[in-house]
Amino acid sequence: MIRRKTAIRGLKRLNQIGFILAKYGLSELLEWTHLKKTKKIDEQTVAQRFRKLLEDLGPTFVKFGQLMSTQEGILPLSFIEELKKLQDDVEPFGFEEVKSIIESQLGKSIDDIFDEFDEKPEASASLGQVHKARLKNGEYVAVKIQRPNIEEIISSDMFLLRQLGLLISKRIKQFFHFDIMPLIDEFDKTIHREMDYEVEAHYIEVFKKNFSRFDYVYVPKVYWEYTTQKIITMEYIFGYKATNKKLLEEKGFDLKDLAVKGAKVFWYQIFDVGLFHADPHPGNIIIMEDGRICYIDYGMVGKINDDDRMSLIEMISGFIEKDADRIIYSIDNFTSSRQNTNQEELKNDIDELIEMYHSLPLKRMNLSRMLREIFSILRKHDILIKRSSSRLLRAIIIADGVGRDFNPDFNFTEIAAPYFKRFAKKFYSPIRILSILLKPSPDYILAAKKLPSTTKHLIDTLQKGSLRVEVGVDEFPRMIDTFRYVARQIGISLIISSIIIGVSILLAFRTGPSIHSIPLSLVIGIIIIVVLSIGIIKAEKKL
Repeated sequence: MIRRKTAIRGLKRLNQIGFILAKYGLSELLEWTHLKKTKKIDEQTVAQRFRKLLEDLGPTFVKFGQLMSTQEGILPLSFIEELKKLQDDVEPFGFEEVKSIIESQLGKSIDDIFDEFDEKPEASASLGQVHKARLKNGEYVAVKIQRPNIEEIISSDMFLLRQLGLLISKRIKQFFHFDIMPLIDEFDKTIHREMDYEVEAHYIEVFKKNFSRFDYVYVPKVYWEYTTQKIITMEYIFGYKATNKKLLEEKGFDLKDLAVKGAKVFWYQIFDVGLFHADPHPGNIIIMEDGRICYIDYGMVGKINDDDRMSLIEMISGFIEKDADRIIYSIDNFTSSRQNTNQEELKNDIDELIEMYHSLPLKRMNLSRMLREIFSILRKHDILIKRSSSRLLRAIIIADGVGRDFNPDFNFTEIAAPYFKRFAKKFYSPIRILSILLKPSPDYILAAKKLPSTTKHLIDTLQKGSLRVEVGVDEFPRMIDTFRYVARQIGISLIISSIIIGVSILLAFRTGPSIHSIPLSLVIGIIIIVVLSIGIIKAEKKL
């Protein structure tokens, strides 16, 4: 009986979607992607129709449109700006359903848990809605309750979204140069993760710990005894939304100071923690009455690794030092494969962009505008930004925009400079590099196994005379000295590599005697490496 009802609901939904697609002329929208190649078409009008289409299709499609609005390296700016207008506001469900869900999830009567519970929600979104309440101990809380039957609705809509994706995939590839299906796959994972409120509660606890070093940042408390996969209960935050800039000024808050503090917190997340709030727009920020900044809604978070951090530094350094190669290096890490890219044309476009920013002092460098210009160049060359990198770059653009809204003279890059320097110093630290070399790894064992056969192959090749080098040069004696030097350095380098591999294997298996808990093999290995390194330096001076 339940399956029959679900099938009937799915059929009705399919008919509804078909009617909406016909209303906005899906065939015309697809035809536009073809005509645009040959005729001047009003892109802005098409983008508006696409946004309205998603709004009429309902909450699932609205959320998918919001995800698409983050793909600044894929879609034209007109589509990005239109999709950013999508609001996740939907009709709230009734209090009787709210009460039923709370009591079934928590196993108690709503009156046994709360002294007060506002029947009218403070916010209503596609997945759930938030109510203000007061616990028996007098503490005010915000209770987010998941919509009834939302899992069935999402599953049905995701099936239809995939079918729609397959229908338009070919034309999307032709015009926008990206495959929409992986984006749908990511959305499927994201929306199902957002439906598990215990995951969000966990991230709130993690960020609370991460932000504990800042006395001007606050993260709400989670009430785990009243939290499940479908309900999250957290501390109610009294204050003012960052969207209401005029009210903040009337209350006497220093907006310039708030902008700087917010930027410091953001760069701390990126370079010191590696976990960041991926949706830091003003609607998710509350300025508390005592001036502390409180981030809410931890449903979207991002992670960043050392390679991404270093690529970000290289990109900005490339603009400062007028080095297109450094920028292209950073792009390689942030993007998918670009085998068919015309490297010369790409570098020329980057050089032109550099000229726009190189003469500007650091304090006047607009990071969000710079990233948008890079996105534009990548689109031109059909280079796709990895979705993980897209989340990071989008968060940077949002945070920069919030800072500039609070203070027109705000400079995100200047505030980031100390974080850049500190991370780069740590990243290129000799101690870190040595620790990586000496860290036990299966690669060393594999390399050790291959070393004898590789060396034998090289010797056999030399003995057979298969390797021949012909050089015509006036300063032949000088060249002989150079070859001797290179041969000596190669020999020493092989010895050093062998020592590192051997010591790593011994450390991995913890064999051999020790001195004061330090393996004797490590001590001897380091001494030999130092002596050989001194020999290399002396030989280089003589050359």
